[in-house]
Amino acid sequence: MIEEIIDSFEYIIILKEKNIKTWEDIFPSFYRIAKNNIKEIKEHGLLDDIKKLLTYAKALEKFDETNRNKIFDNLKQYIVSLKEKFLVDEIIVPPEKKLSLFTDIKYVKNVGPKRAALLNKMGIECLNDFFYFPPRDYEDRRKVTKIFNAKDGEKVVIIGKIVNYEEVKINKDLTILNYSVEDDTGIIRITFFNQIYIKNYLSKGTIAAFYGKIEYTYGAKQMKSPDFQVLNTQDDFQKEILPVYPLTAGLTQNIIRNISREVVNQTFFLEEFLPNDFIEEFNLLTLKKRLKGLHFPLSFYHKNRALYSLKYEEAILFELAIIYVKLKLKENKKTEGKQIKGELSNKFIDMLNFELTDAQKRCYEEIKNDLTSYYPMNRLLQGDVGSGKTVVSELAVIDVCEAGYQSAIMVPTSVLAKQQFNRISKDFEPLGLKTELLIGETKENDKIAIKERLKNGEIDVIIGTHAIIQEDVEFKKLGFVVIDEQQRFGVNQRLQLIKKGNQPDILVMTATPIPRTLAMTFYGDMDVSVLDEMPKGRKPIKTFLVPDSKMNSVYRFVKQELDQNNQIFFIYPLVEESETLDLKNATEMYEKLAHVFNDYKVGLLHGKLPSSEKNEIMDKFMKKEYNILVATSVVEVGIDVPDATVMVIEHPDRFGLSQLHQLRGRVGRGKKQSYCFLIIDKKINRETRQKLSAFSKTNDGFKVAEIDLQWRGPGKFFGVEQHGIPEFKFLDLIEDFSIISQSRKKVEQFLVNPDDLKNLERLKSELKIRYGDSIELIHVL
Repeated sequence: MIEEIIDSFEYIIILKEKNIKTWEDIFPSFYRIAKNNIKEIKEHGLLDDIKKLLTYAKALEKFDETNRNKIFDNLKQYIVSLKEKFLVDEIIVPPEKKLSLFTDIKYVKNVGPKRAALLNKMGIECLNDFFYFPPRDYEDRRKVTKIFNAKDGEKVVIIGKIVNYEEVKINKDLTILNYSVEDDTGIIRITFFNQIYIKNYLSKGTIAAFYGKIEYTYGAKQMKSPDFQVLNTQDDFQKEILPVYPLTAGLTQNIIRNISREVVNQTFFLEEFLPNDFIEEFNLLTLKKRLKGLHFPLSFYHKNRALYSLKYEEAILFELAIIYVKLKLKENKKTEGKQIKGELSNKFIDMLNFELTDAQKRCYEEIKNDLTSYYPMNRLLQGDVGSGKTVVSELAVIDVCEAGYQSAIMVPTSVLAKQQFNRISKDFEPLGLKTELLIGETKENDKIAIKERLKNGEIDVIIGTHAIIQEDVEFKKLGFVVIDEQQRFGVNQRLQLIKKGNQPDILVMTATPIPRTLAMTFYGDMDVSVLDEMPKGRKPIKTFLVPDSKMNSVYRFVKQELDQNNQIFFIYPLVEESETLDLKNATEMYEKLAHVFNDYKVGLLHGKLPSSEKNEIMDKFMKKEYNILVATSVVEVGIDVPDATVMVIEHPDRFGLSQLHQLRGRVGRGKKQSYCFLIIDKKINRETRQKLSAFSKTNDGFKVAEIDLQWRGPGKFFGVEQHGIPEFKFLDLIEDFSIISQSRKKVEQFLVNPDDLKNLERLKSELKIRYGDSIELIHVL
């Protein structure tokens, strides 16, 4: 194969770079490769190119070291150019009919309504969806193997003549077709099961190519149910690399490949949307070549180049989208910067019974600078569990209210909203600031009164859930929006709140640390402040891995903590018993724990309970009417119970590490020493035990996030849909970080202001296709 020949030349170059070959070795090695493959070189029209290659190689024997290095570089470049010329292709023959990008997939040849329904299940609804539907693997069917040389377990192509045939009816449900196929080196048995239609294509005397796995049966070689192609002569065999796609019931590889051929033919009409700056900077294939290489590559070099180019395409488009949003935000100036006096915030700081950490002071200053700026703030405040984000946001809210604006604080659950309201209203009352709570369960008469006062400007701060984004909630002068635990809200929910003000400043807070290396990727349109310091005097939570056989020891320890008037969490992955999973569940364990600790009050909390009941149970636990709370991960975020000192988590392997860190963060909120016990069973595998062990040794949420990201991968770690960020099809956020980083730098050079996209219609169109929802942010910010 031509790819193997060119690779052989390149291999000699690699050996020279490793000093395994000398300058004098190169020409003889090149000449030997050319001589041994002269027939194929001539057949593929490479003869003149190989002669030029040999000329370069010969020249290496004549010159000094400096000139040799120049010629050597030219030689390497020339081999690369040969690969691009002979190993990469695109569709050059137009199909009969041109289809639009958004043509319903059912109208593509070989599809129809039934197959379209199956493709829809796989996320393919239109032509453009299929363009970017990646195969999971590839089959190399370019090389024909002689029967004698075919090895057990290998997948190979053999070409031969059918010399014998038998049909064996085992019973009414099973018919076997056996064919004996012969080439000039031996014979192989080809077997098909219940595929009677095969007789219409294969019979004695037929020449065919077969692709399948070689098996040995009673010492004889056999292939079972292989793919096949009937040939007039051996030269008719179509040597190619075929895609292997993910499938769903009702679709076969042959069906989906036939559809894919029709789809790929449509790439003939595509126009490149990436600017030349990016194509040249990163040495990318053109759009037609990268999509052809994704589905039907001419060579594995083509496939690898296509995947490399598609990774960059994804990274470039993503970075363009978020940087465009960021630049557009800066276009939308506020009518005025907020005039911050700082008198109330200084009074609030003096009231605190602790000193702000340096990290809190730094983040507060960053936020204050944004508030006084003429550009709307769009900032992420990121911090570990218990790092003091609430105090920083309170200071900003105080400054905004003192400047004559209203603030809205939006949290994901009514439990958290009430908790925040109780704390913030208490903190703000001495400052003369009016705070109100608006949640779904607020009484109707109270809702009407609150909305009226909010509209008239009689309320400074409103705290609530999705209830504050309803259409009939109006503000007199909304100037600041705080979105707490941002990952729990969809993009649209956030936008509805932001629309209620005139260019309000936005502070998003999250207690789920994002690894520092990836924060710029997921929050590239935001400025980021990081609380990387914990309050002084807080004791680190001690975490232990405990085998479930030692559970009685944990119960004894819990009893000691209860006797000291402390509170306990028990966490389980399931609400009720499962028929498929052999795991403890919260409902059954609630009954057991109520019996084990019968001198104490035990509560049960899980997601299936009505909201009002969940709030009531949580209130009782916070008021110490319950000593023990048995729960699922519903308690993961934000709940603050100062006297909770023990967190017991059974089946910790069923949770992500970042989720475990959030659960662990429900204890250790006061000054008492707190503990977390991870109860593991003997079935747990070694890798999971190592990850949990690594988790138990650190209280740093950023380190936990790094471990979790490597363990679970970006999709599960980030909860992509919740973040409003698209899932990448080609990029791996860990392995391809350098691609993302390089793309961002180039985009920042390319896109200095939003008008730089004005004349790039094809690029703008592609950005809207990919990231329309995200880019819609610019219309309301």
